[in-house]
Amino acid sequence: MVLAGMVSALVNAASFAVLLLSQGVDANLEPYALIMIALIALSAFASYASFPLLISARSASWMLGHGILRWFRVPLTLSFGLVLMAHGVGNWLAHSHSLLLTWGFVALGLQIASLMLLRKVAGYVNNLPGSRRRAVFLGNIAPDARELNLRLQRSPILGMHVTGFYAGTPPSSGESIDSLPYLGNYDDAVQHLMAGRFEAAILTQHIHDDRTGIARIVDHLYDSTASIYLMPMPQFLGPVMPRLTEIAGIPLLTVHSSKILGLSRLLKRAMDVVVAAAALLVLWPLLLAIACIIRLDSPGPILFRQTRYGERGTPITILKFRSMKVEGSAATDGVLRQATMHDDRVTRVGRILRRSSLDELPQLFNVLSGSMSVVGPRPHAAQHNELYRARIPGYMLRHSVKPGMTGWAQIHGLRGETDTLDKMERRIEFDRYYIMNWSLLLDLKILLRTVPAVLAQVRATY
Repeated sequence: MVLAGMVSALVNAASFAVLLLSQGVDANLEPYALIMIALIALSAFASYASFPLLISARSASWMLGHGILRWFRVPLTLSFGLVLMAHGVGNWLAHSHSLLLTWGFVALGLQIASLMLLRKVAGYVNNLPGSRRRAVFLGNIAPDARELNLRLQRSPILGMHVTGFYAGTPPSSGESIDSLPYLGNYDDAVQHLMAGRFEAAILTQHIHDDRTGIARIVDHLYDSTASIYLMPMPQFLGPVMPRLTEIAGIPLLTVHSSKILGLSRLLKRAMDVVVAAAALLVLWPLLLAIACIIRLDSPGPILFRQTRYGERGTPITILKFRSMKVEGSAATDGVLRQATMHDDRVTRVGRILRRSSLDELPQLFNVLSGSMSVVGPRPHAAQHNELYRARIPGYMLRHSVKPGMTGWAQIHGLRGETDTLDKMERRIEFDRYYIMNWSLLLDLKILLRTVPAVLAQVRATY
């Protein structure tokens, strides 16, 4: 990646320098030209010296898409620099639009070509005789190991080739699993590893494995020259990849945890208060108008109150503008039913409020009271919680933080009705990603993308 940064700095800065020289630079502008070239070089290096997708198992097209987006940091930095130097290069800027445009096309083309070339070079280097690694699985082959094997087959750039697997007993389905040949039992594995036949050993951990045999292999692995990798037990993992962490100096695999602790929790609370208070100051005429329209449209209270689960699963009462008829707001059979697109229980005004998410605005008072956050997993009705927690493993982990008015799942199209188990599982996956990767910048990103996401949903429903 450092090499990628250096190459990127060279192609971007050199192309700009060549175009400047071809146009001719006034002697008075030479210091500014050197500054601009340096800005381009530094920006390109910083952008691509930390670009792990270049040598990842992802496809080349995926890498290029993210690589192109990264390139736009370079002209953005240059533009910022030009603004700061406007007093010195003002006259030159007036005649340089075509040069900057030409440089943009040339530099982007060279950047794409460089990334593709660097990826091919990385694949070639990783597969040289001294770098290419022969790997084996030790233990029973389950879906997680099969997935790793398939990804390695599709990713020759990594230079790792899985030869087969060893297990305590031969597989009942034959001598191979998903093109992985059975190479023998654990005694054979010890013999072959000690002989240096493989450069990498991947231990698959499963409850039904032969623990004695695997423990003996581990002892011998420490006396071999192979790289040793351990796949965590898939029985305990959810959709979020575990990560290595440390508590009191002891390394642990984190399956689920929240970053909203200590000072981070205070900062998030401060942002909630500021955003909610500012929103109420700006939107109070709209809230008052909606309240009057609801009162005129149908009989019943203006606000709808419902018990939902908050942080740590404690019950909270959330506020919404009433969007349903009073006689149809609760099911007569005692079973709570989600409102559907053409639900006849929804009022005329309520239909508009639900499509535009304006019915959620009273939850700003929930945010001020501290029972909710501006950003977080959306709270579900208590009956829905009890239904889904029995069907989706890890469902309640989303309640390790305060629920929010908007969230990571909502800006990815998972708003409104969750009429299938698959939709709810996807929402939970996004909620858990948010909790594990929370930051104030992520909250700001979600807030900025919430309005476009709501507008897109409104357009889609009309």
